[in-house]
Amino acid sequence: MLAILAFLPILVIGILMLGFMWPSARAMPVGWGVAVIVAALAWEMPLVWIGAAFISGIINAIDILIIVFGALLILQLMTRSGGIAGISESMTHISTDRRIQMLIISWFMVCFFEGAAGFGTPAAVAAPLLVGMGFPPLIAAVVTLLADSVPVVFGAVGVPIWGGFEAIRTLAPWPLTVDGSVLSFGDFIDNVGAVAGIFNFIGGSLVPLFIIMVMVKMGGGTFKQGLKIWPVALLAGVLFTLPQALIAYFIGPELPTLLGSLIGMVIFILLVKFRLLPTAGKWDFPSHDKWPSEWEGVLKAGEHHLGIERKISPVKAWTPYIVIGLLLLVSRVEVFGLTPILKSWSIGWSDILGTSLSRSITPLYNPGIFPFILIALFIPWLHNLNWKAASRAWVDVAHMIVPASIALVFALGLVYIMMNTGGPSGRDSMLIVLAKTAAAYTGSIWYVVAPFVGILGAFVSGSATVSNIMFGPFQYGTAIAASLPVTPTLALQGVGGAVGNMICIHNVVAVLTTVGLIGKEGLVIRKNIPVCIIYGLLTGIFGWIFTVLFFAAVY
Repeated sequence: MLAILAFLPILVIGILMLGFMWPSARAMPVGWGVAVIVAALAWEMPLVWIGAAFISGIINAIDILIIVFGALLILQLMTRSGGIAGISESMTHISTDRRIQMLIISWFMVCFFEGAAGFGTPAAVAAPLLVGMGFPPLIAAVVTLLADSVPVVFGAVGVPIWGGFEAIRTLAPWPLTVDGSVLSFGDFIDNVGAVAGIFNFIGGSLVPLFIIMVMVKMGGGTFKQGLKIWPVALLAGVLFTLPQALIAYFIGPELPTLLGSLIGMVIFILLVKFRLLPTAGKWDFPSHDKWPSEWEGVLKAGEHHLGIERKISPVKAWTPYIVIGLLLLVSRVEVFGLTPILKSWSIGWSDILGTSLSRSITPLYNPGIFPFILIALFIPWLHNLNWKAASRAWVDVAHMIVPASIALVFALGLVYIMMNTGGPSGRDSMLIVLAKTAAAYTGSIWYVVAPFVGILGAFVSGSATVSNIMFGPFQYGTAIAASLPVTPTLALQGVGGAVGNMICIHNVVAVLTTVGLIGKEGLVIRKNIPVCIIYGLLTGIFGWIFTVLFFAAVY
């Protein structure tokens, strides 16, 4: 009975978002309200503890929202200045083969924009660009959504990992002693990111091949015809996922997507330009007069719909993102000595409302401030953007993040309440009750289930970060209860949350809006679900094998 009550807030959110199509900004507050009622009545959680848990969630949400604001601000300024058009223009004339164009725009550029901005923007930026190049709008929407999954494991500056799993900090007395070594929470999160990069390598490397197969099939061909270019597609996948995994392992979760995409993109473009890739002929869509009516809507293929007529040189266009990558590298690699300085100032609240709960943030170490907002101040000068357009970008971004703010605050508030329901009385919390129930019925098969929990969270909430916030503590508790290693279990959750990005309603609606096909949501999701399931299964099976072979410790 307690397990049913503990699951009730999540169930309500799922029903409201899937059954009634409520946005997360409306559904999350309701789910939070249900969690408050259940915590107060079934767990007898005092109101002061409920308030303290909610405040903890607000502080955590502010930390994440600063990054969201900074990333979206860069994107908005770059759109207005012509920077995005300049970046896009530098990519569009490399090849006339639709398969190669798709790999450059829908794969590498989507991965790049996920690392630079994230939060649902990459596919919405890339899909209209493909339409402008002559791709059918429906196919452009499908392939960009499929691509915007692999890079989401780390997203913009690692937020899905270190921000999504931040709530786990309160579940153990960090630092821990594991096999004679001291493990801090920061080291633990880095380990989760490193393992997530390894788990993402197998399924993620196959995604470009899946995308080409889907595109060729939708374009009137067959899956077998899509397989003709399999060496190039696999190479494109590995050129991103291998650097992504290596950077996650050796540096941390902030840079894998941004730097991995840049490294892979440069190598792939050079190989294309010097004709070093086996392309198996040339492929294109049927003539426009043979297109099914469902392929197009308001926006017609061939209309360059970037929302900006201004263009600047590719060098100036790429400069802000290159500088961002360099500053992130310098600030995250400890050999440069900048990390302790940025972490030296923190703002927080200890013993919130007289409870044992505490939360803090380190503003200067937050990527939203350094380097995003810092670079945002220089973009108008670099790109000759007038002050009125630049100031308007700040205002527009502030309006844009309001729904995200509401959803994040109440999602984190819900999670912190569910995590701390046992604090005052010493009983098992709502999340621990759920975890013990899941562990009792699954055992080691949980490795295959774990990615699909992440997929469900992203599908419901529209965000891999929110999926990790909602289900990260649950996955942690399930691993402990089932005596499974925690790090790979959370890594599977992280990859699953990213996989769910390709079918989450929020992203599907956003992309279809940009290509003028609102109303085709069900069709797009049906096209993407098979890839989503295969990706999730491959990740779970590989994660299971890897964990059995290489993980002996609980952490």
